[in-house]
Amino acid sequence: MKKCIIYVAMMITSIFAYTQPKIKPQTPVPPFSYNTDSVEYDNADKTVHLAATLSYPKTKGPFTAVVMITGSGLQDRDETILGHKPFAVIADYLTKQGIAVLRVDDRMKGLSKGDVVAATSADFANDVMTSINYLLTRKEIAKNKIGVMGHSEGGFIAPMIYTKFPKLAFIISLAGTGVSGAEILLKQQTEPLKEIVSEQVFNANFNLSKQTLGLIHDNYSLPDSVILERAKTIYKNWKENTEDSIQIKLQAKNISPEIYASVQVKTEIKPWYKYFIAAEPSDFWSKVKCPVLALNGEKDIQVYPDQNITAITTALMKAGNKNVTTKIFSGLNHLFQHCTKCTIQEYSELEETFAPEVLVYIADWLKEKKLM
Repeated sequence: MKKCIIYVAMMITSIFAYTQPKIKPQTPVPPFSYNTDSVEYDNADKTVHLAATLSYPKTKGPFTAVVMITGSGLQDRDETILGHKPFAVIADYLTKQGIAVLRVDDRMKGLSKGDVVAATSADFANDVMTSINYLLTRKEIAKNKIGVMGHSEGGFIAPMIYTKFPKLAFIISLAGTGVSGAEILLKQQTEPLKEIVSEQVFNANFNLSKQTLGLIHDNYSLPDSVILERAKTIYKNWKENTEDSIQIKLQAKNISPEIYASVQVKTEIKPWYKYFIAAEPSDFWSKVKCPVLALNGEKDIQVYPDQNITAITTALMKAGNKNVTTKIFSGLNHLFQHCTKCTIQEYSELEETFAPEVLVYIADWLKEKKLM
């Protein structure tokens, strides 16, 4: 059975989970010139157990600390993707610069445990708070200089942390979202078609995706059964008003409203997806008053830079936050790799894990803001 639209998933790790690529050149290997502690801790009610690595300099502290927040999909503490370990690379670099870094296994990855079936980004934000509370117990950490660095979905979670912990010293967003998941997924589901189909076909696919995602975005509180019934109606009307030739191009000709609802829409109303589609990052960004560094790659086709950097900046202006730095790096993809084809499939083909100039930029920003 084929889907009736081309779908570009944000959760790339689940797509490629079966592969075991070779270790990439930038991956740090011991012995390290800094301390690394394997640590474990629980949330307040013991329903979530988290395992992590805390790296910190061998010099005398206390040190500025950053909690790393992974992107979508279940990820280990290194955010391992296709042989790349970007969080290990970032932690290695920053720790050598004098910063403590806590990187954490997501629930049910590595040694961490906790419900993932019903979990949403809001639950993962609570996990980050559990990690911050752990850091507050460590004598090596400067309690007034704890920040967060989030990649992709982690960049959406980052401003949530500020609303829970206003003492947050800084936020670094790596390809974080500034618009709703409905808008993110609309681009992911439609942009790949732009160069390979006619304008009519593109518009038909765009309209169907927009209506369906809008349905979920605008009706988050409704029972799933109601959303599915409304999705069937949307699809039925779309088919009645879409030429057969276009439906064939979109592999939709033999797809019934029932199949559309049960295959495409049912996936998008699972707890994580439903929350992601409906939530507005601006609701959180517009409350952030700490220093913010928001970075994107120009060639990112998962979190489009212009769309999201603009939205983040606009929301921070509403907060009256003037301590904001943004940068779009030329030639870099969603993982901040220098890319050639700049497709998702190319991630594994590239030897580079994380562009060195981005690492330097992050460290220089922290120094400039006197955060280290």
